[in-house]
Amino acid sequence: MGTYPYSEPETEGLLREFAMAKGFNAWLNFELLAAGQGQIEIRQEVNDDLLQHHGFVHGGVVGALADTACSWAAATLAGDVVTSSYTLQLLAPAIPPYLRVRACVIKKTRSTASVEAKVYCLGENEAERLVANALASIAILSS
Repeated sequence: MGTYPYSEPETEGLLREFAMAKGFNAWLNFELLAAGQGQIEIRQEVNDDLLQHHGFVHGGVVGALADTACSWAAATLAGDVVTSSYTLQLLAPAIPPYLRVRACVIKKTRSTASVEAKVYCLGENEAERLVANALASIAILSS
């Protein structure tokens, strides 16, 4: 793990209780490393169910992690949110055994937040390789 100066344990607890425990997020079973102050970091252990036919992590999984990270980063500043759009650039094959996603709010207004995410694959020694960039527009439902 590591030290995260932006970490807010109360915010992380709410995300774990309400967002991670439900539906698709529960199925993906990723690990929330830190969240707070418009930032988030998520780690995903890759199993065979998440791979496509070449043995790479499926692009839909990479996109789902980036989308989740973007919306949750916005939620740390804005409360209840939903993704209104996101763009994903797949830069390199994502390979097992782990993915790490970091997202950060770029700008927040009353009704939207612009958020950037970077997705990395991690080797056994935790060496990172950038595999995707995402930019999301997040709609703020409440503040």
